[in-house]
Amino acid sequence: MITVDELPFKFVEGMGFKYFMSLCCPRFNIPSRRTMTRDCFGFYGEMKDKLKKFFQSCEGSVCLTTDAWTSNKQDSFMCLTAHFIDQDWKLRKKIINFGELKGHKGVDIAEGIVDCLDGWGIKKVFSITVDNASSNDTAVAKLKEVFNARGISICDNAFLHMRCVAHILNLVVSDGLGDISLSVKRIREAVRFIRNSPERLKRFHEFAAVQKIEGKRGLCLDVPTRWNSTFLMLQAAERFEKVFMMYEMYDEQFRKDLESKKDRHGIIGVPEKTDWDNARRMMGFLGRFYDFTLKISGSHYTTSNLFLQEVHSLYHLINKWVEEVEKDYDLSVMAKKMKLKYEKYWGDVDKMNKLLYIATVMDPRYKLGFLEYGLKRVYPEDGKGGRMAEDVRKATFELFAHYEQVWKSKQHKGASTATLTPIVEECGNDVIDVLAEYKRHREQIDGAVNKSELERYLREADEPMEMNFDVLGWWKVNCSRFPALSMMAKDVLAVPISTVASESAFSAGGRILDDFRSSLTPRIVEALICSSDWIRGDSRPSLDEEDAEEVDKIDEGKILKLALHIYIVIDF
Repeated sequence: MITVDELPFKFVEGMGFKYFMSLCCPRFNIPSRRTMTRDCFGFYGEMKDKLKKFFQSCEGSVCLTTDAWTSNKQDSFMCLTAHFIDQDWKLRKKIINFGELKGHKGVDIAEGIVDCLDGWGIKKVFSITVDNASSNDTAVAKLKEVFNARGISICDNAFLHMRCVAHILNLVVSDGLGDISLSVKRIREAVRFIRNSPERLKRFHEFAAVQKIEGKRGLCLDVPTRWNSTFLMLQAAERFEKVFMMYEMYDEQFRKDLESKKDRHGIIGVPEKTDWDNARRMMGFLGRFYDFTLKISGSHYTTSNLFLQEVHSLYHLINKWVEEVEKDYDLSVMAKKMKLKYEKYWGDVDKMNKLLYIATVMDPRYKLGFLEYGLKRVYPEDGKGGRMAEDVRKATFELFAHYEQVWKSKQHKGASTATLTPIVEECGNDVIDVLAEYKRHREQIDGAVNKSELERYLREADEPMEMNFDVLGWWKVNCSRFPALSMMAKDVLAVPISTVASESAFSAGGRILDDFRSSLTPRIVEALICSSDWIRGDSRPSLDEEDAEEVDKIDEGKILKLALHIYIVIDF
């Protein structure tokens, strides 16, 4: 409870907790804060030993995400998260490091990662996802040197460096919003005016009640440098358009204050009807980027196979807005800037990590056909899309050749100790010859002579285009048919395309290492954050179908009776 709920160790010495335990379990011996500290750290050690044994016995690779964070004490921390698909074909995420960092230079980051991997006994790293900071480029280059020197690189580390898609998307949108429209500025200043005074906010809520606008979500002010906060501000304010109009009639200072504000284009003023219409169009535009960011930020489902369809649909949306100059000039200008930034990062497959496209091939719904179609549709000029698709095809076969070699060497080791089955031993060599001849006969009929697993996989019909298709479930069922290819799919589909999994740990770090607990040592902070992540990842409580049906049967009357019964018992 202390670890998962991020409670302070002194919680066990609080009056409320002691009174609570005296009622529900009087004989419980409440430990001191020192005992809790020792127990939590010991609990972390036990879980770490189990996880370390798993990594050391694991035959596959792990994918990493990393990011740096500075605490309120100005101490630098680095979070390193391992992503992998287990033997049951479930995607797992484990924070394996939340320790102090010597500095934010690339060499320091690389040393911290290598030390962490050595401590865990992790030898095979398939990819590492980082943001676009130059120090990360230096760190990845240093890691490539280390992996090459140790002879543990995969395809000469061609797929190691994965740039965070969420960060690139943020750069694309932020570049377009650099010169934001007047309509957004008017709405921002209107929201700022209301939120600056408790009295104004109270009156605003009264007007909202008159307009029968319900909901707990109120006005929120954006951070101009973060486009997603601008989207959320517009989304929250748009519901209150009529309320702003009522408030303008009630408070004369509202118009005076907003008309006194200026930017380089002139007076800002109050939001008009056209401003709200413009805001709704911009919301529809930014909403697609916002949804895409949320989708690729997941850590409990595969995200690498989502890249192609999602990012290319955004590209078509950008092109659509570029062409609609007459309909909305501001959005058209914004879309042109986004297109330039988009093509800088995603316009040339040679500058990208091809895993973003290989993951599409590993999705049995898409394979190479959809990849080629999508690239040709996005890049129709001068056969660029076709050339990009061919480059991805070559990279896919090169990567498969590595896993095929690994699988054959594994089979060769196993064959040295293998024996003939009793049936074959009894039947003799004649039956073996007949079976071999029949196999050759079937291969000639099927046209599968000398076909690799990857070729056979690509020849098969695509799976239906279902939105809730379970990619990992499909590979779990078919891994026996494609043993070498499934090893490749397990690593490729485990690649996270954003660093959100590591960044989210910093929110927990800020809560644990707050102003009131800033004296916690880095070892204790790492123990609490890592063990909390491991517990949450291993146990996700949910109702099974029978329990859910029982809950649905409970009506309000039964709930009230139950609540009254509990109250009487507690009062007694």
